[in-house]
Amino acid sequence: MGTSRFSEDFKGAVVTKIMNRGGQSIAEVCRQAGISLSAGRCWISERDRVPGMKNSKGTGQWTAEAKLRVISKSLDLSEEEVGVFLRKEGLHSHQLSEWRAEVLAALAHPKKLGRDGSAPRIRELERDLNRKDKALAEASALLILQKKVNLIWGKQSEDEK
Repeated sequence: MGTSRFSEDFKGAVVTKIMNRGGQSIAEVCRQAGISLSAGRCWISERDRVPGMKNSKGTGQWTAEAKLRVISKSLDLSEEEVGVFLRKEGLHSHQLSEWRAEVLAALAHPKKLGRDGSAPRIRELERDLNRKDKALAEASALLILQKKVNLIWGKQSEDEK
């Protein structure tokens, strides 16, 4: 492999800018630094393997409590401190933004979700229960009707059937 034309300090500085980019896209930060987007992404993935930074793979495994903890801790931090905090947690700023949006959406529409997001399942079970209640009421009515018919007409023996 050939030697890189960029120093490790420069790469680290660019990755720090990318992690603390605020409203800018990664492509914009890379363009301002004079590097390609693929180089910026490569440098980010290299930093995933740096000691002191958790690997960001498997971030889909975060529990709701862990997401809430990260969101609440990040609220009191400056922009630079958020970048350091996210690197320690093995996260990217877009993940934090997505989690905040999920929380705000859930708070804006509390009736759509139960505590565990189970409201659609509850509605489905309630519909199923109502359908079964109606079927049970119909079967009960048929049994009562059958008893009345037997009382009026007399019970048929097996031989008369």
